[in-house]
Amino acid sequence: MKRKKKRSNLLTFTILSNDASQVVKQFHMNKKLVYGIATLVVIPVLALMYYIYINLDQQAKIEELSSYLKIETAKSEQLQDTMAVLEEETGETKARLEELTELEIEMRNYINELPTMVEPSGGLHISAVGTSLEDSADGLSLLSSNELVERYKETLAIVDEMSSELQYTPTAWPTNPDSITSDFGVRNDPFKRSSSFHSGVDIRGYYGTPVYATADGTVSMAKYYGSYGNAIIIKHSNIYQTLYGHLMEIDVESGDVVKKGDIIGTVGSTGRSTGPHLHYEVIKNGEPVDPKTYFNIYGEFDFE
Repeated sequence: MKRKKKRSNLLTFTILSNDASQVVKQFHMNKKLVYGIATLVVIPVLALMYYIYINLDQQAKIEELSSYLKIETAKSEQLQDTMAVLEEETGETKARLEELTELEIEMRNYINELPTMVEPSGGLHISAVGTSLEDSADGLSLLSSNELVERYKETLAIVDEMSSELQYTPTAWPTNPDSITSDFGVRNDPFKRSSSFHSGVDIRGYYGTPVYATADGTVSMAKYYGSYGNAIIIKHSNIYQTLYGHLMEIDVESGDVVKKGDIIGTVGSTGRSTGPHLHYEVIKNGEPVDPKTYFNIYGEFDFE
């Protein structure tokens, strides 16, 4: 019966040399010791790898949170800007409401000064025979109040109508600065050296200065127009038209609908011109009229 070999607890390590004359060296180490040393080496390596993995994961999360923070910061700044605008608009609205409140108080004071009934009753008091409703105090109070209400409504209707008409009336300055260098009417023609009729006004400007529509309307012409050079004509209503001459650029086309303050071109010196300026005309019922009469009828115009 063969005897089983006893499993050795030692590991043999052989050291070979390139020199054949050298003696081969061997040494033995306990397996448990070798495994223990290997474990001591592997565990720190695994721990380092785990630390690196965790660190990379944390770095990715930090970058993600940083991007999210930037987005939220931008949103917060945008909200702050919006709040500032709203606060400004709220202040303007409050001022308007205060004006309306003062107007309402004035109207109430005026109404309170009107004749009123001496004694309240279930209906209109009618005087004795021979006295009409209009002659009684009650009748006067009622008629005056009704008349005031109707007049107020009529005034509002007129204001609305005027506001609508003003949108189609050329009341704004067509360019900036608002400096007139040649007036409407008879003047010395710079080319003929003799008196001639100037059908508009010349406004100082520089090449490329924006030119604005002075009222709502529809562009009826936008092209090179003889001595006017590059010119635009806008029809605002059945009454008014405006003409803009000597333009460097035309930024609209015939048929375009424009609003008061829209940029339609730029100042130039095309056509019969001695230098950069805007020739501007207001045409009423087919005839040129002095534009200065219409400039800023209801306040300074904002070009921004």
